[in-house]
Amino acid sequence: MKRTTVPASNSGGWFLLILLVFLSNFCGLSSSMSQLDPRSAAKKIQMREKVREMFYHAYENYMAHAFPHDELKPLSKSFTDSLSELGNLKLEHLPQNYNGTALTLIESLSSLVILGNYTEFERAVLWLSENLRFDVDARVNLFECNIRVLGGLVSAHILATDSTNRLLQGSYKNQLLVLAEDLGRRFLPAFNTPTGLPYAWINLKVMPYVHLNFQLD
Repeated sequence: MKRTTVPASNSGGWFLLILLVFLSNFCGLSSSMSQLDPRSAAKKIQMREKVREMFYHAYENYMAHAFPHDELKPLSKSFTDSLSELGNLKLEHLPQNYNGTALTLIESLSSLVILGNYTEFERAVLWLSENLRFDVDARVNLFECNIRVLGGLVSAHILATDSTNRLLQGSYKNQLLVLAEDLGRRFLPAFNTPTGLPYAWINLKVMPYVHLNFQLD
């Protein structure tokens, strides 16, 4: 069935995050169907398909109008490179040459697996492994970048290496984990404080010369 691309009514990035809450309710849907009466089972299927439709409404519009930038601006069908703006209410110290990190794509990876779209998941993982780089002069919020980018990369790596999913056979060589390690290293200067509590902001261009005892296999 061909989907029509229509501007979404909410911000693409937050829209996808909200959808994750709904998607979690459907993970065990198939196994529980046999325990439901036909009316309840039909209602759950209808709700599941509605969530699927809502996800692809946001995802496909992002891919059509904003990718590889950070987020979709749905009303204007344009984009924003919002990673440097998150938590930055006054929009201070915005980078001049930052062109996004495909933030929405990173945040969508786990949803694609939950929805069973392994083909799109593999395509997204391969694109990120070949194109995503953090060596940019951009000041970002440590908390937001940690939960959205680092967290998204690590969870996608776990999904990509889960033998039960049979994903990316032969083509995945821990590329997302390598990216996650690189990003994590760039966070380290934020913890060089008198108290040990991190600073709220970090410039991704700053790369500490430290060695971590970290195994990729």
